[in-house]
Amino acid sequence: MKLIKTSFFTSISTAVTFISGFIVTKYVAVKIGPTGMTYVGQYQNIIAIIVMLSTLAITTGVVKYLAQHTDEKEKREQIINTALIIILITSLFISLCVIIASSSLSNLVFHSSNFSDVFFLYGFFVTIIAVNTLIAAIYNGLKEIKYLTAINITGSIAGVAFTVFFAYKLQVKGVLIANNFTALVIFIVNLIILRKRKFFTLKPVFAKFNKSSAKLLFGFTAIGIVSGLVMPLSQIAIRNKIIVSFSTTEAGWWQAITKISDYYLAFITTVLSIYYLPRLSEIKTKTELRQEIINGYKIVLPVVGCMALAIWISRIWVVHIVFSKDFLPMTSLFTFQLLGDFFKMGSWLLAYILVAKAEIKLIIITEILFSISLVILSYFFINKYGIIGTTYAFCINYAFYWISMLFVTKKYF
Repeated sequence: MKLIKTSFFTSISTAVTFISGFIVTKYVAVKIGPTGMTYVGQYQNIIAIIVMLSTLAITTGVVKYLAQHTDEKEKREQIINTALIIILITSLFISLCVIIASSSLSNLVFHSSNFSDVFFLYGFFVTIIAVNTLIAAIYNGLKEIKYLTAINITGSIAGVAFTVFFAYKLQVKGVLIANNFTALVIFIVNLIILRKRKFFTLKPVFAKFNKSSAKLLFGFTAIGIVSGLVMPLSQIAIRNKIIVSFSTTEAGWWQAITKISDYYLAFITTVLSIYYLPRLSEIKTKTELRQEIINGYKIVLPVVGCMALAIWISRIWVVHIVFSKDFLPMTSLFTFQLLGDFFKMGSWLLAYILVAKAEIKLIIITEILFSISLVILSYFFINKYGIIGTTYAFCINYAFYWISMLFVTKKYF
């Protein structure tokens, strides 16, 4: 699987995702405004944690070990079957917990029980979402990028349709529940693909549960749980600080600038997850690894830099086009946010080496350390400079993260 080939399929997927994301963001921004964006951000953070718990964060391990055992059919089948059993058991348990605790979750996330029905409904879709996540990881590990691209495009188009429909009918709640029905469509498409292509089966064989495969996958659970918890929790902490210090409107502006980063960097992050993790897992020599990283920097950083510069120059138009005039005050947030994005991508190219080499302790330590530092820096700069301080903190944090990755990964190349 070549970087250019992967980039081609990723470009198609990302283009559709970008367009659909733009439509959704624009509609939501106009329909429910900055305050509504704040609610959406809170909800997305908490369901990210739920998805992580429902999969026990083993999907990264699935990608790594399927790629690592490319020529060992029996081993691949063991990994897939074992992962499926783990995720089915775990997601069903988490599903029940979400349904039972729906009112408590609403109070925790929104400080109101008005959204308990949103969490109650989501509880019934947890297993479907978890299995979709596993299937995407399997496609990635098997390097079936065409089908992964097809699934991503399907999800993007369905996401637009359901979000617009439910937002029109139910306002904020509609935006929150739309993801459930998108997941259902993706699951159905996955079933159709698997029925025709028979890459693997979704029928778990409990008698063939492999303990050694489970142990390998659980090795990534700690990494995934840390990553899946600290980032959403740090965003919730920063968002709550903005709400307490200012209002939900300012929190909506901050949510909007992070959305812009997510959208334009989607191409890069998708290439990293689809190409780099399997590729770095395959590489055996330092020379080859060094060349792969150099090639990555030659392609990725110029692209990120050009996109960031273009967005900065046209930032006022971007706000008008993507959001609405209610978001114009956020234009001051672009400069250091975009610079931080550049540092972020530079550091992630190196961070993927740690994942590929299963450096669990080192990944956990750096994830926790820099998530805590992001919150601390954000609180400090918010108190000193206002909401723009969040972008100062973001930029400085990822600059130091990049430097730290240079030190900790040096021995590999």
